[in-house]
Amino acid sequence: MKKILLTFLFLAITIHISSQCSENINGFGNNPDDNSYNITGDVSITLNTNNTITLNLASNFSTTPGPDVRAYLVESNGISDAVLATTLIANLNHLEFGLIQANGQQTFTVAIPEGKDITKFDKVFFYCLEYNHFWDLGTFTSFHPNNCSVLNIQNLLLDKISIFPNPAKNKIHVSNIDVNSIEIRIFNVLGKQVFHQSEISKKGIDVSNFNKGIYIVKIDVDGKSKTQKLVIQ
Repeated sequence: MKKILLTFLFLAITIHISSQCSENINGFGNNPDDNSYNITGDVSITLNTNNTITLNLASNFSTTPGPDVRAYLVESNGISDAVLATTLIANLNHLEFGLIQANGQQTFTVAIPEGKDITKFDKVFFYCLEYNHFWDLGTFTSFHPNNCSVLNIQNLLLDKISIFPNPAKNKIHVSNIDVNSIEIRIFNVLGKQVFHQSEISKKGIDVSNFNKGIYIVKIDVDGKSKTQKLVIQ
């Protein structure tokens, strides 16, 4: 019993300490037309445990003012910086942080949309949206489970969520649902969705009218998914 308690406490402490992962943005100075547009100062990016990502512009941040200069998280997909500098932001897989000021400390936090694989992003763009004009870009080490404990924690929380009892007759329940958001979808063997619910009640899910057989349950938690086989008797 003491061993289990100590293990739980260690896990809780680890999750608390590893509440976010941060990477510095480097390699600015990529504007092919005007060097004054290039970013100077310290810029970093932080992945948070609540499925959000934060862009941090330090007090020494500076660039040339523009009418509509915005910051974006971008997936380079192996494209060189020189080619990216000539690519419209609309043609890149991106996530917008927002409108920036030309100088000084700023912080932007946005939710990671469902379906966006954060591990694929490796660039931060500064771009004038009004005139479709490139400002500058920097590079960071992509977040992966091997260098970011947040992703391991998110996977651990998802692994803990499950459907019970299984097999079931009348009702099923979802274990460990203390998360920001969760959706449950149930599909029959033909792939047809027969149930969808975004708010999970402690009373459980009524499956008494389901035909006997095998179903697939898809659980979406904070932008991540898992599937589980469910047997209805």
